[in-house]
Amino acid sequence: MKEEYHQTQFVTELEQAISPDHFFIITAHNPSGEVTPDEKNDENNTLLLEAIKASKWSFFPVIGRCEDHAEAGFGVGCSRVEAITLGKEFRQDAIYKICDDQVVLVDCKEIESDEMVGKWSELQAPTS
Repeated sequence: MKEEYHQTQFVTELEQAISPDHFFIITAHNPSGEVTPDEKNDENNTLLLEAIKASKWSFFPVIGRCEDHAEAGFGVGCSRVEAITLGKEFRQDAIYKICDDQVVLVDCKEIESDEMVGKWSELQAPTS
């Protein structure tokens, strides 16, 4: 999977003390890895949010950023199968699984093995 996925930091509005210990990070930005205009990314993320709300999963906003690039998305409390299905629906190459402070990259095509990225507690970027 792309090296930039391993360099991502995450911005959330949650206090570390109340962060869930098992969730997936999913975005709808840049489907199939293609750079997409901001308006289309916003529209895709709105559709993603509607799908999450319709499924009644718990969620919270998350921004993944790497160097000069950022993508809005959501931390979603759902199963692995549900998260991969949602990632595929929004044409994502990969999603992140967070469990017990570990961040794992999950291939939505289910071809490549999961890849350890780091610790959630260390990959949370400052909000300012």
